[in-house]
Amino acid sequence: MEAWRVHGAGEPGAVLRLDEIAEPTVDTIAGMGMGLAGWVPAGAGVEPFTDWVLLRMSHAALALPDVTMARGDYPVPVARPYITGQEGVGEVIGAAPAWQHLMGQRVAAVAIQPWGSCASVTIGISMIVPVPEGLTDEQAAGFLIPAHTAYHAAIRRGGVATGETVVVLGAAGGLGSAMVQLCRARGARVIAVVGGAEKVAFCESLGAEAVDHTTGPFVEGVRALTGGVGVDVVVDPVQGAAGVQAQSLLGPDGRHVLCGHAGGLVDHDPHFYLYNRTLVGATLGSYPREVMRSMHRETQVELERLMAEGRYRPTVERVADWSEVPAVCTDLAERRTIGRVVVRVP
Repeated sequence: MEAWRVHGAGEPGAVLRLDEIAEPTVDTIAGMGMGLAGWVPAGAGVEPFTDWVLLRMSHAALALPDVTMARGDYPVPVARPYITGQEGVGEVIGAAPAWQHLMGQRVAAVAIQPWGSCASVTIGISMIVPVPEGLTDEQAAGFLIPAHTAYHAAIRRGGVATGETVVVLGAAGGLGSAMVQLCRARGARVIAVVGGAEKVAFCESLGAEAVDHTTGPFVEGVRALTGGVGVDVVVDPVQGAAGVQAQSLLGPDGRHVLCGHAGGLVDHDPHFYLYNRTLVGATLGSYPREVMRSMHRETQVELERLMAEGRYRPTVERVADWSEVPAVCTDLAERRTIGRVVVRVP
């Protein structure tokens, strides 16, 4: 089969290669376990992983983690070579016992390295959902990770509530645009921080006010909108220098939700406690497996309700051809994309 794999470490355009490799099979998965960096051989201390489906892919989504993995900047080292892509849509052609009822169905699923989603056949794990009614394969391919992560970060961990003012960094990306919508659905005022007029218009179309950081310091822009009053929550998938600056916007009892690292990981000023601020870490990992399953079910029910009510939509703004995978990753690296980008898998 064909698969886009990363060899070495560097910019995606330099290290991505279209390879012809063997398809994974049910036998391939037997005896494999799961670690922080992905699939590993089962053995001492590593139980066989049984929460999977084998998928013949139709569409795969790409996002910033595909860039940071390629560069070697991802927080968890990933062994080379590996197939890029972390989620997509495909037909179930094989399944662990718990997922046999999905055989032959179209599902959206998360994929983890070395078997990422940019391949003719791959392995979906854990977060496996029949394509929701009303969604195309393109929309469903870019739905799960941003929507579930945004719900976990903004709602479950961040506790965003009606009447609060929320600043979202990186708000025009796949995750950011999901957080904008979920905070608005919760009844919060949302101020999106983005770069460029097109991204401002995109976030305004989702119900946010927006500050363009390319036209001046965004902290001043946010303060102008709030009349100098501190905000309740900063939802931050960026961190880096922008995250440090954004924390100054918080009022007493404000929460800074750290849910990504697009701008790099930096140390935090230990004096945050003097202002009665709270740092909140948020990632869809580290929970026991049964807790994760329960969280996925709870989130999916809520997301499908919001979609049925017209208050949430997957923001897949571009569908690319298979040959464009390196170019898409380069666009992601250079912040030229809006929402999610999905690739057709031949």
